[in-house]
Amino acid sequence: MSMGSYYSMNNPFYSPNVSFRNTQNSPALPAPIEKVETTINDTVDTFVKKSEEEERKVSNRTAVAVGSSVLVLSGLVALLNPKFSGKFINRLKSWAAKSEAKIDKNKNDFVKSKFYAGVTKILKNVADAFQFTNSLNASKDVGFKWLCTAEKFGGVKNETTRNVLQTCDKGFRKIMSKVHSSITNWFDSISKHTVHGKYKQAGNKLDSLENMIKTYRNKLPREERLKIDAKLQEITSAREYFSVSQTNARLKHQEDLMSNIEHDFAAKLKDFAGNFQGLKSKGTFKEKFNHNVNNVKDNMSFWAEDMLMPQRNKLEQEGIDVVNKLMGDTKTQKGKYDEIIDILSPHISKEDRHVLEVSLHKAGRKLRKANHSESVEYFDKKRDLMLGGAPMDILTGLGAVALSGIAVGTAHDKEDRISRALTVGFPAVAGIGTSLAFTAMLFSGVQSLLYGAISSVVLSKMGSVADKYLTPKKPDIQLADINTKETEVIVNA
Repeated sequence: MSMGSYYSMNNPFYSPNVSFRNTQNSPALPAPIEKVETTINDTVDTFVKKSEEEERKVSNRTAVAVGSSVLVLSGLVALLNPKFSGKFINRLKSWAAKSEAKIDKNKNDFVKSKFYAGVTKILKNVADAFQFTNSLNASKDVGFKWLCTAEKFGGVKNETTRNVLQTCDKGFRKIMSKVHSSITNWFDSISKHTVHGKYKQAGNKLDSLENMIKTYRNKLPREERLKIDAKLQEITSAREYFSVSQTNARLKHQEDLMSNIEHDFAAKLKDFAGNFQGLKSKGTFKEKFNHNVNNVKDNMSFWAEDMLMPQRNKLEQEGIDVVNKLMGDTKTQKGKYDEIIDILSPHISKEDRHVLEVSLHKAGRKLRKANHSESVEYFDKKRDLMLGGAPMDILTGLGAVALSGIAVGTAHDKEDRISRALTVGFPAVAGIGTSLAFTAMLFSGVQSLLYGAISSVVLSKMGSVADKYLTPKKPDIQLADINTKETEVIVNA
């Protein structure tokens, strides 16, 4: 076949009226090659683009799913925290009591009475469920503490196997017991520091109030000054109850009261588990099922809280009595500060008396919160620490950190990894750390989760701003420009 025939058959631009030798009017030889090259590039680019876009969508979905998992896991840390559930349970019980009281008030109204009866039942059932959740959560803590600190494998009959297992267990416990103890002591020290900090704030308010009293006292006749001095001396003696040394002594006393809580709780858990009837037990399936359901219903409480509630109530009442001695009970009993203000009243203006009363109210509120923090919030936290709660919180937090690491690791390139680290990874880790820190500072689980979420959002916004400067987006290169450059290379070749 001649070159001309080949050219005429394969050139879509060939015209029979144009001479083969007239090369000036004929299309350039690379034109078909350019067309084929462009077609191939367009096709390949289309498939590659779809693949990259699909990969990016999958990667983004993974990041969103992991970020959501971090939030859910953080919520579960707060939700399953016994201290949080205890506060939430008390609120539910309060709502249930109010709803129950409305049943009698609306007993003549069939619809309303049934409505309030239903609401009361639901609230009580939810409260029971949360209390039982506390016991299950504490069981997990006790189990992990046993794993880290208790000697094991003593019941293995084979001596060689027992020695090997006990040697391995000894090495494991040598490390994990120190880690467990360090985490627990760290949480405990933060909690104690929080209690002392609240007493210090209350003490500063009382000092400010007493300075104002002394200023007015200097203007009184000698007889009134002596009365005020006697009252101030009584106040000084009463305030010793809230001193650092006496507070530390009471905190140590709390620990002594809880010395057997782990053993008592484990015994309760063993009795509860042993009371279940299995498939091989006597009786019909329905009888065994009903027995097991009743076993759960009979244990709808937080066992550890039940065991220590009398001691907690006693400590709380002791503190309340001292606070009332100083501040009064706001109803019938007058406190020492109220008695001083009554002595000053005939000699000062109404405005000055109002200033003293406002200052007294603020100081009293601070002191009551501090006493509640010691005798209730710290007591509950110390109980959870004795059962091994802090290391499990840390372990759960580390799981959330790992999830945020997956979100960063699934990025498709270096720039995307940096971007996710700034906007997802670091904010999630910081948020979980903030939540745990606030929990150690005796904040409720809801408050801790809220502050953690706020810190995550703020840091994520800051990360987004930083991402714009640290990882600027590369300008898109037009496909036409790429094809043009490729064509020029082919032509030149």
